[in-house]
Parts: sequence; structure tokens; C-alpha cells
Amino acid sequence: MKSQLKRFKFFIQAMDRSAFDMKVGEIKEPLYGYVQEVVVEPIENVKVIEIQRKPSQYHVRRLALSIKKIGFITPPIAIKGKDGYIIVDGQHRFLAAKEMGLKEIPLIIIPEKYAHDLMELNIEKQMSLREKCYVALNVYRMYLSETPAIPEDDVKILDSIEYPYYITLGIAYERDQKLFGSAYESLLRRLDRFLSLPLNVAVNKRREKANIILETDMLTRKAAEKVKEIGISHPFLHKEIVSYCNPIGRKRKVSENLEDVFAKLMENLKLLISEPERFREHKFAETAYEE
Repeated sequence: MKSQLKRFKFFIQAMDRSAFDMKVGEIKEPLYGYVQEVVVEPIENVKVIEIQRKPSQYHVRRLALSIKKIGFITPPIAIKGKDGYIIVDGQHRFLAAKEMGLKEIPLIIIPEKYAHDLMELNIEKQMSLREKCYVALNVYRMYLSETPAIPEDDVKILDSIEYPYYITLGIAYERDQKLFGSAYESLLRRLDRFLSLPLNVAVNKRREKANIILETDMLTRKAAEKVKEIGISHPFLHKEIVSYCNPIGRKRKVSENLEDVFAKLMENLKLLISEPERFREHKFAETAYEE
């Protein structure tokens, strides 16, 4: 009878361990006092947050070697998701654990509201504009998934995403990896604003804005090709062309909306495509003025 009970107890423990995460402890965060859970979770129930830097295979291999020598000693930081846990800091450790064939992995679970800031702070080097946009878009989608009725200009969103144009450009970058996003950043910083609409409505407006950026970029590329044909070429040509065609100049306070300004910008780009010599005259006049 005792042996049967022992086998039954082992079966229940094994079932619990495979079906649910195993909480092994908790940590009281010393500054703010919130609870961080420590769990051991089957590795197939863990994934890395979608928007992250491309992992370094060299770093993964080095961590795998470290695990082989001393074991897995630094748990990644994660948040609870709908279907498991999502790592927000520690993708290289996670990938190294998978490479070593680990079946389960320890995690430190933090409240989601702290995860948004952590995603920005855990970057080892300065993020590019594209990476900033991807991170912002992922945070936006997390809110959209969990609280779709929250207004886009809610204080939670404002605290989590630095600029609204990061969302717009993030969607545009997803559709075209070759987008010259930085060429439009100065304009977007002045024109793009958080919307007083629920996220599930605002996201469609964001897609429309992204389409405008992509349409503009297509014309910028055509204008750049025409300008190159007259012998002008350098690494910042796209940005210079947008600056030249910019209908609002350097005005800081702009009353026009994004749609109207970009419509005028596209008209100016079309004119430049048909008359690229205008750009040469502009550069000549600019150089003469500087002299």
C-alpha cells in the first residue's frame, strides 16, 4: 500500500511539474517592494519577446560553453503570457540553454509594467531608429492584445512609448525593411501625435499613416535615382532630398496634420522626379550662400 501511495505521489508531482510551472520561491524587490517570483518552467513553454536585437551566435556559443562548465546559474527575466512565459531580458541565455538541450529553465518573473522599461534598459549599445520602432511597436501590441479599449493617449502608453511616430515607423519597417525611416524622422517628430482613440481603433489609423510613409518613400527613391543620373550621389542623399522637398521647412510648431503635409511632400517629390536639375540648382545656390 505504501509503495502504491509513493508511486501515486510521484505521478501527481510529475503531472504537476509538466502541466504547470514550478514556483520555487520569490524575491521582494528591495527598492519598490514588489514580488518577483522564481519559477522553473519546461523550456517549450518559454519564448523570447518578438522584438529583440538579432542574437549573436558567438555570444550564444560562449554561454553554452559556460553552461557546460558550471551549469545554468543566471535566470532570464520574464513576464507571464497567455500561453507560457515571455523572456524580456536574457534571450542569449535562453538560446544557449536550448542549444545545450535543457528541458526546463529557471526564470525570474516580474510584473509586466516594469518589463516595458527593462526592454529599453537592457540594450547593450545604442539602439538604431529601426530597433527603437520595433520595441515600441511590440509594447503597443502587448497593450492592444491585453487592453484593446485603452485610449492610445492613456498615461500608461505615454509612459511606455517615447514617441508616437515609433509606432507608425515600426509598422512601415515591418512592411519594407529597406525603408529610409530616418529621412522622415524630423517631420514625424513634429507631426505624429498620440491619438485619443481606443487602441483597437487607433491601430488602423497607424496602418494608414504607415502606408503614407511607404508611399512617400517610394517617391523619394525614384527622386534619388533621377538625382543620381545628373551626377549627385552620397550616403545621405535620401535625407537631403526629403529636406529639400519638405513643405514646412524647420517650423517647430505645425498646425497642419501629417496627412496634409505628406501629401504636399509627395507633390514636391513628383516635381523633383520630373525636373531633377532643380536639385542641382538648389545645391549650387546653397554652396554659393555658404561662401
